[in-house]
Amino acid sequence: MNVRIFQFNGCNKCYNETILLKDESKYKVEFIQDPQNWKEEKTDVSIITGFLLPENKDNLNKIKANSKKVIAYGNCATTGGIFALANQKGHEVSPLNKIIEDSININGCLGEIEELELEIEDNDLPKLKNLCIVCGRQKTCDYLDEVKRQIELEDTETCFNDLGYLCNGFISKECKERCIDYNAPCRGCKPIIERSGIRMLGMFGTLMGNIEVATEHSEKGATDKLADKDDDVTESLPDIVGNFFRFTLSTSGLPRGRIHSNGNLLEDVFTGRLIEELPLISGLLGGDHSISLTLKIIETYEEANNIEVSEKTKNYRKELLKLENELHKAIQSKDPEQYKKITEEIRKIAGNMNLSNVFFGGFRSQIDDNDNFEEYKTHPFEVVEGTYKNGSVEFTIDPIGVVKEIKIKEGYA
Repeated sequence: MNVRIFQFNGCNKCYNETILLKDESKYKVEFIQDPQNWKEEKTDVSIITGFLLPENKDNLNKIKANSKKVIAYGNCATTGGIFALANQKGHEVSPLNKIIEDSININGCLGEIEELELEIEDNDLPKLKNLCIVCGRQKTCDYLDEVKRQIELEDTETCFNDLGYLCNGFISKECKERCIDYNAPCRGCKPIIERSGIRMLGMFGTLMGNIEVATEHSEKGATDKLADKDDDVTESLPDIVGNFFRFTLSTSGLPRGRIHSNGNLLEDVFTGRLIEELPLISGLLGGDHSISLTLKIIETYEEANNIEVSEKTKNYRKELLKLENELHKAIQSKDPEQYKKITEEIRKIAGNMNLSNVFFGGFRSQIDDNDNFEEYKTHPFEVVEGTYKNGSVEFTIDPIGVVKEIKIKEGYA
């Protein structure tokens, strides 16, 4: 069976993950990093990875015309993914099924190779449970007393939402990445329902029913409007779009945003996000440079604010950087055995390929059972307004920790 993988724009992690298909002798796999210059050939299965823009339509139509089956693999291709947050600033990141007809979706960030293989073979995908059902945290679904920023998160036993930390497990399927296993709330990369962001917004809004929101009388004497003054909700959820539509903004039904763009799509994704979200975002979209990009962001902030970092933390970070270099070699050689081995080692430290265990000051969860977790456990940190920079990244945050501007050196994503 001929299988061709096409990488379009942005992060290449799903594209790299398809190296594992080479383990199957029944597939004749071809990797195409430059679809623009692809010489049209008939193929059994075409797999689309990366985010898509209107200018990709002609190439996608050519792929469709030459393929028996077209699969969108990973959230960037299926829903616009993390890059579609740039639509808030006027970009037009689109899911594949809005550009061509009859494509098949494998959701996830990153996409699960096991599901992709089943779809290639025309086999049924497993019936996945709602993430809340498989989560080990204790839940009550009681009304909240307060909404909290995730820089304060230390409780490892209680439902994130019960604690006041937004977790999208309500509207998500169980997944291989399992951010919740690393003390990181779910961001909703495998939605279980249509327009999941709207549904989650309604659910969390219901839980906030007991929290007083600052309102004031409107000038026209109508119903109350939200006041200009911040309250517990608006201070803890200053980035509604990023929190509720992390992967699904382009499929949410919301109109394209009109916030001014700085002209760079990647930087537009980061702008408006929260300081505590930066490691996750860079882990999601940094491709095969996600480790070095994430650690640059974290360490830049730590050094400027004298956040203490243990030797154990430094050693684990050095190991991750070493593994990233080894990963580059495996990707270049398209060696599935070596790729699998290295990604498994990365997961042992970072939690998953999105680096959910990596955070400011340390790690979110214990890496080795023989470790003293207190030696490298992350702790709550303060938000400090300012501009932070080194040779690769520069970002500015406001007094509540919202990214107002960011510059990222070429070569990342």
